[in-house]
Amino acid sequence: MKKWIFSMILVLVIVLSACTEEANNVDTADSKQVPADQSGETVTVLMNIQMEMIQTIRKHLEPVTSYEMSDGAGDLEAAVEASNRIANELRGIEIPENLDEDLQVDMKDSIELLALYFEERAASLSEGSEGVEVTAALESFHQKIGETFEAEGLHAPNFEKDVQ
Repeated sequence: MKKWIFSMILVLVIVLSACTEEANNVDTADSKQVPADQSGETVTVLMNIQMEMIQTIRKHLEPVTSYEMSDGAGDLEAAVEASNRIANELRGIEIPENLDEDLQVDMKDSIELLALYFEERAASLSEGSEGVEVTAALESFHQKIGETFEAEGLHAPNFEKDVQ
């Protein structure tokens, strides 16, 4: 009986170690599926730009979202000012010159579209409008930055949660 239990434990250990080794091989194989023409430096620069955009938004977004959630009872002036400040600071993001010229232009255009989104948002807050233009501006931004990232072999970023 003891030999039988010992044999079962031994078989179980061998099976588990084989499964663990196979899982480790799968993980490393998945993580190395990077296109050959994709420059690691380019990816890093794009991700840094994306993070800088997100940090710029988050730094000043609170008055905007507070006003929008207050159903007009909050500080409209602070919300409009914050939205315009975000637009201005986004335009101040510098695109490194070591990127390909076309990629620089695409990223500048993407940033400009996001800045326009925040300007439209400020105008929508001031006018108390539905925000159809705001939605269209965000969609234009997502389309442009998505095309730019996908052209470099990356997934299209989604800023939906970062702007709310």
